Amino acid sequence: MTTPSPTTIGRRPWWPWVILGLGLIWTVVLRVPLILNAEDHLDSDLAVDGLTLLDAVNGQWRWHYPGTPFIGILPMLLSYPQAVVWGANPITLVSGGTVIWVLVVGSTFWLAWKAFGPAVAGWSIVPLVFSSLGTIWLSGRITGGHLLTLVWHTMAFAGLHACLTRGGWQWAVALGTWCGLGLYLDAMFLFTLAGLVPAAVLAWLLGARSRSALGSAAAFLAGMMIGLLPRAIGQWVDPYDAYPSQFTATFQPSAILGHARLLMLRCLPRLIAGPELSEFDRQLPRDGTLGEELLRFLYTGGNSWVMPPWTEWLAIVLVLGFLVAFVRVVRDPARAIEPARRAVGRGTILSSLAIVAGFLVNRNIYNSDNYRYLIFLLTPWALGFGLLMNDLARQRWFGVLAAWVVAAILAEVMTATTFLWYRDECLYVDRSGLPVCSRPPAWSELVVVLWAPGRHGALIRGTTKFTVPSDVTHILGGYWDVYRMAFLSGKRVVGIPLSMYPNRFPGWSRGLGAGQGRLLVLFPYESEAPRSASTMGARGMPKVWSARGEHWRSALLTPWMLDGRDPAELDRLRVVVVP
Repeated sequence: MTTPSPTTIGRRPWWPWVILGLGLIWTVVLRVPLILNAEDHLDSDLAVDGLTLLDAVNGQWRWHYPGTPFIGILPMLLSYPQAVVWGANPITLVSGGTVIWVLVVGSTFWLAWKAFGPAVAGWSIVPLVFSSLGTIWLSGRITGGHLLTLVWHTMAFAGLHACLTRGGWQWAVALGTWCGLGLYLDAMFLFTLAGLVPAAVLAWLLGARSRSALGSAAAFLAGMMIGLLPRAIGQWVDPYDAYPSQFTATFQPSAILGHARLLMLRCLPRLIAGPELSEFDRQLPRDGTLGEELLRFLYTGGNSWVMPPWTEWLAIVLVLGFLVAFVRVVRDPARAIEPARRAVGRGTILSSLAIVAGFLVNRNIYNSDNYRYLIFLLTPWALGFGLLMNDLARQRWFGVLAAWVVAAILAEVMTATTFLWYRDECLYVDRSGLPVCSRPPAWSELVVVLWAPGRHGALIRGTTKFTVPSDVTHILGGYWDVYRMAFLSGKRVVGIPLSMYPNRFPGWSRGLGAGQGRLLVLFPYESEAPRSASTMGARGMPKVWSARGEHWRSALLTPWMLDGRDPAELDRLRVVVVP
C-alpha cells in the first residue's frame, strides 16, 4: 500500500478495493465461532434485543428498544433479514453484530479515502480488521456496544467532507437527516455533533464566509428535524424509560480521578488492545499514597513489585501506538491546504475529546464494561494508523518494508490473541482452529445452590438441577436470567427482574391472577467471583438460590404494585418455589 505515482493520477485505483474485500472476508471469518456459540454468551441486554427482534418478525414493531427511548431499533434491522429466513434465535440475532462491524470497516475505509486518499484508506482498516478482543466482543451484540452509532459517526464526517467539497443544499439536507437519525439511533451521537458542528463552523470562519454556507446550514437544520421525527414519535408513543439517569454528571475531583484511572488502566486498553492492565492497577498507588508506596518500594528493594504478564505490556505498547496515531491526526500538515480534510481531522478529534470528557464526568461509570462508551476513539485510531503507515511507505523501500512489518506484527498478534481466547477461555475452537459449536442445556434447566449443615455446624455448599415446570407462564428473578429465559423460550414465559433491577417491560404481570398463569420465583446466586454479564454457570446454566419460606412475597410485592395490582391478589396466585 503505497501512494500511486503521478502517471496513475486520474485513473481509479483498484488495489485498495482488493484490500478492503480481503479485510471484510477475514472480518466475517474471525467472528464465525462467536456467532455459532451465540446462546453461550447471550446476556440480558442482548436477550432484550432478541425479544424485540422476535416481536418484529411476528409483525409487532417498536420505535425503540423496550425501556430505552434513547436507543432506536435500527441495529435490530441488521439481524432482521436473517431472522425472517431462519427464525429469531441467538445465532441470527448475534449475526447482526458482525454485519455492523463489516459496516464499521467499510465506512472507515470510505471516510479515509475521501478525506486522506486511497493509500491511507488501505492502511486504515488494518487495526479494525485485526481488532482487539474488546471490539470483537462488542460485535457479538447489536446494541450494548453502540457499534452502529460508530458507523453513523464515521459516515457523518464523510458527509461533512462531501458538503465542503461539493457544496449545495442537497448534501446539507442529507447530512442533517443523517445526523437526526443518528440521535434517534443513540443519544451518544451527541458527541459526534460536538465535533462535527464546530468543525463545520471553523471551516466557514477560516474560509470565504460565503452566504451560500448560511443557506446550507439552514438546510442542515431542516434535514435534522426530519431525521429526529422517529425519535420524537417513539418518545410520544412509548415514553417509558427504565434508565432515567443514564447520564448524570459529577464534578467531584475524586470521582473524576477514579474515572481517569479506570479509563487509562482498564477501558482504553480493553478497547484498543483487549487485555486490561489489571496487575498495574493493583500495584499502582491510590488515594495519594505515592510517598508510602515509594518508601515501601525502597525499603523492600523492589521485592514487593510483581511483574505484570506479557499481555499487559503488549496492551501498553498498543495504547502508546494509539496515542501516537491520535497525535498524527492532530498534527496533519496537509490540513493547511485542504480545508475539507482539515475539517474531518478537527471534527473527529473534537468528538474524541468530548466523549472522553463525558466519560470522566459521567456518574454512572463503574467498571471496565463502560469501555463501549469510548467507541468513537476507534476512528482517530484507524485514521492515524493509516496516516502513519502511509508516511512510512513514502520513505523508499525501507519505509515500505517497515510499514508492512508493523501491519504484519499487528495482524499476527491480534489474530493469535483472538485464537487463544476462543480456544482456552471460550472453548469455541479446537486445537486446529476449527469452530466448535457448544450445546448449552435448554433454557428451562437451572442449577439450584443449596447450603446444608455439615460437621461441627459448618455449612456445605451443594447444587442440584431444577427443570422449569411446563405450566409456568411468568418468571420473577435476577436481571441476568429472566430476560434470557424469556427470549430462549420464544416468549413462552414472561420474564421480570426483581425490584432492585431496572424493569424493561412494564405491565409484565398481565396474564397472572386468580386461576390465570403460574409464576416461578428465582433468587439469583451471587458467586464470589466477579460475574461479567450474568449468573451463568458452566455451559449456560443459570445458578439460583432456593426461594424458601415467604421470601418470595416481599420480592414480588414491589413490582406487583408498580403494575397497579392489588397486593391482596398475591394470596390467589399460583406460585412455584424452587424446592
